[in-house]
Order: sequence, then structure tokens, then C-alpha cells
Amino acid sequence: MKKLMFVALLMVSAMAFAQGPCHGKGGPGCHEGPGPHDKGAHMMKMHDEMLAEIGVPEAQRAEFRAAAHETHKKMLDLQFKIKEEQLAMKAEMEKGNPDKAKLQKAVQKIADLRRDQVLLMENHKLDLLFKLGPEQRKKAIEFMQNRKRMMMERFGVPSPDDD
Repeated sequence: MKKLMFVALLMVSAMAFAQGPCHGKGGPGCHEGPGPHDKGAHMMKMHDEMLAEIGVPEAQRAEFRAAAHETHKKMLDLQFKIKEEQLAMKAEMEKGNPDKAKLQKAVQKIADLRRDQVLLMENHKLDLLFKLGPEQRKKAIEFMQNRKRMMMERFGVPSPDDD
């Protein structure tokens, strides 16, 4: 177990050092925009880049950005509710005699909220795909598959469609 923790820590450290120092805007390991930990902003930027690459006009991209922004706000709201439930569970667990029924109810609530998150994201993707033309849709799917493959290769994980 200690070896596994050591290897995991070593890998995380190596990844952090591999990014290199941040020398001003846009350098290696640097992020432009709201901040390095704003995953939503980064995802929206990637989303917009994909749409531009597959030939979606700016007016339609603006419409998609607005929809993505609304979806992101809903996701943040769901994440906040999940955190509230987790904190309530922790408080209940720390009691001398925790109520098992309350804990099970909180677990179910968290599961329901996470299901809602998945449904929200997948429905957003479907809405986007069906607003595209057939050729754009094909290009978008290829783009997403290539991006997934690239990320999996970066982390040394075989792609599910590799033989």
C-alpha cells in the first residue's frame, strides 16, 4: 500500500513539474482567462474551438455559448446541493449515535443529484448535436472522439476502441 501511495505521489509530482513555470500570459503551464482552476470556462473555450473548427457560424456559436452558460450554472447549482448533502452526512456521521435512515436518505439524495447532473450534460450535448447539420454533426463526433483518444494517450490509458 505504501508503494502504491509513493508511486501515485511521484506521478502527480512529475505531472506538476512537467507543466513548467508560468512566465506571463499563455506560457507553458499557464492558463488565460478567469483562472487556472475555472474548469467551466476552459470547457466553454474548448467547446467554442470545436464549433469553429467544424464550421459553425459565429451567430450559431453565440447561441450555443448562451445555452452552455445556462447549463454550467445549473451544474454549479447541483454541485452545491451535493456538497450540502455531503456536509450534512458528515455532521450526522460525527454524532455519537448517527441515524442510519438519515444517512441512507442523504446517500440517495446525492445519487439523485449526480444522476441529474449526468442527464443535464448529456441532454445538453444532444441538443447541440441535433442543432447541427448532418456534416457538422459528423465532424463534431469525430472531433470529440479524437479529443478523447488524445487525452487517453496522454495518460497512457488504452482507448476503448483500440484492439
